[in-house]
Amino acid sequence: MSNTWRLLPHSAGDAQRELASAEALLAGLLAVPTSAMRWYESPGPALVIGSGQKIAEVDLAACAAAGASLHRRASGGTAVLFVPGLLMQDIVLPPGHALALSDVSESYRWLGEAWADALGRLGAPAAPISVAEAREDTRALGPLLRRACFAGRSPYEILAGGRKLVGFSQVRRRHGTLLQVGLYAHWPGAALAGLLRLAAGEAAPLAEGLAAMAPKQGRSNRRHDCVS
Repeated sequence: MSNTWRLLPHSAGDAQRELASAEALLAGLLAVPTSAMRWYESPGPALVIGSGQKIAEVDLAACAAAGASLHRRASGGTAVLFVPGLLMQDIVLPPGHALALSDVSESYRWLGEAWADALGRLGAPAAPISVAEAREDTRALGPLLRRACFAGRSPYEILAGGRKLVGFSQVRRRHGTLLQVGLYAHWPGAALAGLLRLAAGEAAPLAEGLAAMAPKQGRSNRRHDCVS
């Protein structure tokens, strides 16, 4: 298996185009079975729900009022809000690649280590969460917070000060694996909570809970100073 990588140009299109580009990158492994990576952003706002999440969980009127388009991604997990300042990364690996592991959780280990190392070099101390810690966190997470993808912590995702900084997800097909990464420069927890269909009295607790999940804003989580 070749160690050659393709680095695609950075893009910043609307959410639907970027989601389609991710799928196309994975499908491209059928013709060119070579690992590839791309960085992208979306002008947003766009609410992107997980592959198994119900549209009934979304407040469509609130999305329309906020000018937020609604999309569904191929990976699992729950809602992610695309906004300016969300830096995203796609990595595709063909079958047989040394980094394409059969174990879903362990597939993230190298990615988490690479991100922690890169952020450390930029002066942002961060570390991957262990499998055991992530599973305990999932068990303890309340049903309301489960509505937002960044509220949960999957194995080897990156934490800073105990708060989630970098999130991972993946799509697995017979012809390859797509690993996806998201890093917020500014965490839009309250905005995300406002786009979900909630029962009376749930909006404030969800916004407060989401605010506690992401790193406090500062120099350490700015872009320039990578199965939910």
